Amino acid sequence: MTGLVGLEAPPEPPAGVEAPDQGANDPVRSNPLRLLAVVAALVALGFVFGPLVFLLVVALIVSIFLHEMGHFVVARRSGMLATEFFIGMGPRVWSFRRGEVEYGLKAIPLGAYVRIVGMSNLEQVDPADEHRTFRVKNYPRRLATVLAGPAVNIAIGVVLFFGLFVVSGVNDPGEWSVGSVADGAPASQAGLEPGDRITAVNGVAVGDWDAFTGQLNNLAGQQVNLQIERGGDTLTIPTALGWALSESGSAAIPTDPALPPRSLAVSVNGTAISTYDEFAAAVSGPGAVDVDFDVNGGIYRATLPGSIQLPDDAARGFLGVTRASVGTQSVGVAGAASSAGGMVGEVASSMFEFLGRLFSPSGMVQYFNLVTGRTADSPAPTDQLLVPLEPVGSTAPIPTSGGGTLTSQSEAEIRPLSLVGIVQVGDQLGSQMGIASILFLLAMVNVFLGLINLLPLLPFDGGHATVATYEAVRGAIARRPYRVDTAKLMPATYVVVFILLGVGLSAMYLDIVNPVRLVP
Repeated sequence: MTGLVGLEAPPEPPAGVEAPDQGANDPVRSNPLRLLAVVAALVALGFVFGPLVFLLVVALIVSIFLHEMGHFVVARRSGMLATEFFIGMGPRVWSFRRGEVEYGLKAIPLGAYVRIVGMSNLEQVDPADEHRTFRVKNYPRRLATVLAGPAVNIAIGVVLFFGLFVVSGVNDPGEWSVGSVADGAPASQAGLEPGDRITAVNGVAVGDWDAFTGQLNNLAGQQVNLQIERGGDTLTIPTALGWALSESGSAAIPTDPALPPRSLAVSVNGTAISTYDEFAAAVSGPGAVDVDFDVNGGIYRATLPGSIQLPDDAARGFLGVTRASVGTQSVGVAGAASSAGGMVGEVASSMFEFLGRLFSPSGMVQYFNLVTGRTADSPAPTDQLLVPLEPVGSTAPIPTSGGGTLTSQSEAEIRPLSLVGIVQVGDQLGSQMGIASILFLLAMVNVFLGLINLLPLLPFDGGHATVATYEAVRGAIARRPYRVDTAKLMPATYVVVFILLGVGLSAMYLDIVNPVRLVP
């Protein structure tokens, strides 16, 4: 049973293959020096990076520990035999035995696991212990055991969200100001500053953030007048909005491979263009045109057939600012509970969107390029319509609506974070926004950890739940106990493990060599 951030432990060994000897004579168990080394490393982390980073690291370890404690407690109460409870993976650092269970730490801080005897039909078990195996227990007990870990993490997230909302309230969507301005973005060129309050666009009053971004999308690539309040003064600032293709706009352009969202047309038939209207007029004409697109900082040329009908929402405008909330609403206990539940839904939605982007064909290519250091101007296959030209530099990042954004928005959309990256983000959020932001991040990580473990694939907890449910249904139909032959599931399980190892290790590599940075 495992509960990890971005990585799962391998499945149990097949029948006939014994696990490494972990007998009572292992000298590591009685050696406290390695434990002292781990504690010293944590203390040193606090001295080097500050108390907030130390707090976040300890909180993440505790969250993973509580996930496994959920499995452990329910398994024991269900009469199952659990023999190991370890924090970390890989070589053992330190452990001790209490009764039937060995507790301890392992060298790689990528998660934790509880070993419950008889998780599948592949494991050979002493006949005297067979009645205490996971596989012989009834369906409700097996399901409760595998779901206990994710349930604990989701509960931790909900409690943290609830506490934050009760104490601080929720952001008032109608009260916001400019949080940060991206270098080189239209806002920077126009002279906007953090703390400015944008009150109108072309004389039309601005409402909440979503309404404001909708206004910008409708004016993508156009010259607009922004009315702002700064230090008690009201100013009107002319601004040339940036623009890029939206998801529907990219899908309407017939290229192979498909253009990703946020692609930007920079020239038509060799003539530079700067507005969306120029692009729309060029591709809607009757003749074929050569269009150069800026795709993640590299320039690609596509020959388009003409007479292309773009949807009304083909472009999205951007200004290059983030939102800073300047007002909150007190919501009370009931409102805080509702908002906490809503946050779980938002995290779930974001998680599935992220997984869809990352494991799409274009997302995997983009992630591979990110890990290997390849750039968008790397040679494309000759049978592709997009022909790479010389790069001309990166476009300005398009910040998100939160308190900050990754340095590259396109990178943020497909880049997973390891524990190292989570700590990096927490360090920056803590220094910018205080301990409340650390707690909010911790709540999101716990909800994400709980939800990702519910995926119906082995070796995730959700995979074990799916197998148990299938066995229960199949057994009810046949009117006799039924057990899945886990050997038939092993190829697919190893594929999932391989993918998880690849994504987890590459994410850690990226977080070390290319640390995540938020726009200040």
